[in-house]
Amino acid sequence: MLTVLNSLDELEELKQIEKGFVLYISDGTCNVGVNILPKLEKILSENFPQLKIYQVYMSLTPEIAAQLSVFVIPTVLVYFDGKMYIQKSRSFSLQELQLEIDRYYQLLF
Repeated sequence: MLTVLNSLDELEELKQIEKGFVLYISDGTCNVGVNILPKLEKILSENFPQLKIYQVYMSLTPEIAAQLSVFVIPTVLVYFDGKMYIQKSRSFSLQELQLEIDRYYQLLF
């Protein structure tokens, strides 16, 4: 189940309590974003079961996107130990993203 973040405070709390997580930023109306999300969820559940995915709707919480300097959608941010290590925006390869996540995931988990 995908959890939607509604405030910067929720994001800051996640950084403190989660060892690793993925932040998916979209607005829910972009066709590319709508199609990528299920594929991303599948990759994470099959290959990185300890990474939870959270969603931010840019149109509902623009302050989160602005704080993270995200101005295009969809954007995927991957955090480990409270720090962002991977950022992919607009057009990106899910296979490349998977390889990048794997590198950090194997070190942490």
